[in-house]
Order: sequence, then structure tokens, then C-alpha cells
Amino acid sequence: MLLRIILILATSILLVLGLLSLSSYFAWFWPLELITHFRVQYLILSLILSITFIILWSKRYLKSKILVLTALLLVGLNSIEVIPWYLPHWQQAASNTNNQIRILSFNIHIQNTRYNDIINSVRDRQPDVALFIEVNRTAVENLKTGLQDILPYSFRSPGGGLAILSRLPIKDARGDNFNGKGNHSLIATLEVNRQLIKFIGIHPLVPLTRRNFHGRNSQLAALSDYIQGVDQPLILVGDFNLTPWSPYYRRLIGETKLHNTRLGFGILPTWPRPTTYANLPSWILPSINIPIDHCLINQHFGVVKIHVGANHNSDHAPLINDLVLRPNANITSTTN
Repeated sequence: MLLRIILILATSILLVLGLLSLSSYFAWFWPLELITHFRVQYLILSLILSITFIILWSKRYLKSKILVLTALLLVGLNSIEVIPWYLPHWQQAASNTNNQIRILSFNIHIQNTRYNDIINSVRDRQPDVALFIEVNRTAVENLKTGLQDILPYSFRSPGGGLAILSRLPIKDARGDNFNGKGNHSLIATLEVNRQLIKFIGIHPLVPLTRRNFHGRNSQLAALSDYIQGVDQPLILVGDFNLTPWSPYYRRLIGETKLHNTRLGFGILPTWPRPTTYANLPSWILPSINIPIDHCLINQHFGVVKIHVGANHNSDHAPLINDLVLRPNANITSTTN
């Protein structure tokens, strides 16, 4: 009787998992798109099911191989979406490459006031550019004061809760909501070794409601249109509120041809992390971790390294990227 219950339960999970695994290829609608983000979890579950069915079949509790083959098919399907993130990519650069640029992106959360911890962490990381997300005036003033000596240039977007602190000179900066299409994006031009690069920081709406879902997608579409008109080195970074398995992420990459700095370095999930204000129990958080903070670059950059840092009471972990500007880039010089 127990064996029969296990078999029924495993078969039911297999059917549901099959639908979930296929969802990212057609989930353009809310709330279906929300289930596309857990591809790593689907891979792990499909592996567990495959092992379960193989054991049951080997002990002759299963007469047919159909369940075994179906489970293995799901392993393959999910592996195709996960394994490439760990394979070498042509935009990876050697660790001894000169003139590296370190980009830090950190959603510190609007309720998080552990500014000293965040400041000390940033000082330890020594970024050249730091994008802070979900910051108000008080947070920005604390960060500017604590980091003035290493990140002297700064700009706070008038909307969207975004601020940039930089060691590199900021030639111009603005907040832009693309005529009301979603949250503000922070758009700046930075000077790197007497060369200009475009830096864009974003934090689209959290798609937990239909309205926010459309707002997020509208902002991403507007960003795509803008980026396709940029003909210079470009960095797009922030909390995207979507994973690489969303069809909207696929469309953004397909239209802009940008490169996710994670490729070759792994999934590196950044959310959620335990906090003093989270409603979820801390023990469940590792099982639902997903990568929603990203750094996207165009062909002018190589990636030396990417890693995540400590969250310091934020529900996000910071994303730290070591980039290098390729010498053959077609770049606008600041020399006259």
C-alpha cells in the first residue's frame, strides 16, 4: 500500500513538473510567467524523480519504462537551460587583464537601515561604480558620506529609488521613465581611461500584480528600444525582477544582443536572503533562491569575474562584476 502511494505521488509530481518545466517557452501572461523562474529547482526535482523511478524499475516495482524515460527527458530539458551558465564563454577575460572595472549592484531594501554595515562591505569590495537600489534621501546621504573618499561622484535618480556612486567621473546623468513606461531608469555616461561608456541602472516593478507585470514588461521593452540605438560600450545593471528563464528576458536579450555576465560563472542566485523584516522562515529561503539581479554588457566588454556578496539585512545579495573594456572597442574619446 505504501509503495502504491509513493508511486502515485511521484507520478503526480512528474506530471506537474513537466508542465512547469515547459512553462518558460510560452508563459507570456500573468501570473503564469511567475512560475518560469525556478528552473534550477525543477532540475533538482527532476533528478530526484529520475532516481526514484530508476530504483523502482530496477526492483521491478515498475513494469514500464515510460515514467523513467519521462523523468530523464525532464532532466535533459532543464539541464539545457541550466548547464550553459557554467560553460566557458567568449566574453570571459583572463584574470590578469589590465584596466579592470568593478561594478557593484545592490538592492539594499527600503526598510534596511544598516548603512554602516553596507558602507563597510562596499569599502571592502572597492568598486569603481556602485548602483544602489531602493534607496531614499536618507540612505543616499549616509552612503555618500561614508564612501566619499573612494566614490566621490554621485547621482540620485528623481524616481525609481536609484543612486549611483562612482570613482569614475560622471559626465552626465539623468532619470528617465521613457514617457511613463514603468519605473525610472538611471542613465549615466561615465569616463573610463578618457573613454566614454553608457551606464544604465534599473529596477522594474515587482510583477506580483497584473498592473505591475505590465509595467515591468513595458519598461523592459522601452529599454530595449533605447539600447538598440546606443553605439558605444554599455552596461545595464540592476534588480530586473525576472530570471533568465522568463520569455521577457529572452526577448530583451534577443533584441539587444547583450551578454549576461553570469555566463561561464554559474547561476549565482541573489534573492531572497534572510532579513529581520522578511515574512518567510529563513530555512526555506535557500530552496527558492533565484537570480533576478543582473549585469548585462555589450560586445565592447569582457568579464573577468562575477560573484555575490553578503546581504547585510537586505533581501538581496549584492552582485559584483569585474569587467574589462576591450581595446578594439569603437569608443568616443574625451580628448579634443
